[in-house]
Amino acid sequence: MNNNPNQAQVPSADEHQKAKGRFPLVIALTFTLLGALGSLAIFSPLVFEGREVQTAKIGDRSIVDLTHTMHDDMPFWPGGVPFTKTKLVDYDQGYLLHKFEMGENTGTHIDAPAHFIKGNRSIDRIPISELIVPAVTIDIQDKVVNNPDYQLSAADVTRWEAKHGQILAGSLVILNTGWHKRFGNPQAYINMDSNKVMHFPGFGADSAKLLVERDVVGIGIDTLSLDYGGSSDFATHGIMLKENKYQIENMANLDALPPTGATAIIGVLPVKDGSQAQARIFAILP
Repeated sequence: MNNNPNQAQVPSADEHQKAKGRFPLVIALTFTLLGALGSLAIFSPLVFEGREVQTAKIGDRSIVDLTHTMHDDMPFWPGGVPFTKTKLVDYDQGYLLHKFEMGENTGTHIDAPAHFIKGNRSIDRIPISELIVPAVTIDIQDKVVNNPDYQLSAADVTRWEAKHGQILAGSLVILNTGWHKRFGNPQAYINMDSNKVMHFPGFGADSAKLLVERDVVGIGIDTLSLDYGGSSDFATHGIMLKENKYQIENMANLDALPPTGATAIIGVLPVKDGSQAQARIFAILP
């Protein structure tokens, strides 16, 4: 690993081969999307847990948005920079123009490996071959109901694999904790106690190590952090980001995803040398 942040990194032979192996998926999906644009149609929103989720169709495939809408009252990491929208020009001057202000980690966003590891990839250096990928979803809502601090274990992952098959290299692994349903209530979403400790679920360190072994491109979750709320060492962050994997936090509408068969499209802002950045994320359903 090149630890000099001012020196361009050259992919190793193994990394180059892995990237080449993912190009056919990207190319095939691109042509599928382009070929189907003529039949693109918005249809009635799907309803999950009483909430409407905007969807669309490309050909016979449904698409769901996994991104939370950004607004001034949305939850954000305590001590971070909230989202604010300031009007600069109004229609009486001929057009409407706003200024946005927020932290890198506000809203649905991506953590680049450089977020924790100096010299690892920044947001703008995550290749497109890792941003259009197979998505697998592990649902732990039943475990979170009675334990908001629940951490996905390696045993949870292997039990999931016994039912659905081993997680393939190059996949994005999404953890559906059900926490996305709280996003409209910042106090419930942050869930901080009187001792200033947050309580929400996350990936345990042993599951993160196993997913690194599976050579996933990254992991995602519907909470403020990939690590559970009470974490002080952010072990999962360290494990994943050290291995140049990316992470997605504050995902939305995860109940729409099947365990396997979906394709994630991650439109992250390519901020030069950024450690994190907002993203519009979609899933093409099987």
